[in-house]
Amino acid sequence: MLIYDLAANPLNSNEWSFPLTECFHVASMALCIGTIAVVDLRLLGAGITNRTAGQLVRLTDPWSIAGFSIVITSGLLIFSSDPLKYLHSAPFQLKMGLLLLGILYNYTLHRKAARSDPPPGIRFLAAAFSLALWTTLVFSSIFVAFW
Repeated sequence: MLIYDLAANPLNSNEWSFPLTECFHVASMALCIGTIAVVDLRLLGAGITNRTAGQLVRLTDPWSIAGFSIVITSGLLIFSSDPLKYLHSAPFQLKMGLLLLGILYNYTLHRKAARSDPPPGIRFLAAAFSLALWTTLVFSSIFVAFW
């Protein structure tokens, strides 16, 4: 039987490590979702209008990838602080499902809509779905702490 000693995890035994990791997690989540939202707003005809959505994807992509990298790394560290708690948390399960869906959507259909010139209805649906998806992920993240 594998026994995981929570007390041996630095996030559980150092006063500052968990809050600091959480700060990196939240800030990097804001970075990656914020850069995606810039593209979504452009697809909706708002935001930065002097660039196309495709140009904004190219400009924001390195920042999105950096944000995703940090959010996943810090998220794995946070998860390691009490894996059983997170595995049994409905908001955490929802968050993980939405994260997977969001990453898949962002790098497939959303990107295709941003780089091509689809009809206004398709642009609206692509952006609205993306914004709804990421907003739901953020709210599910908030509820993980209270479950």
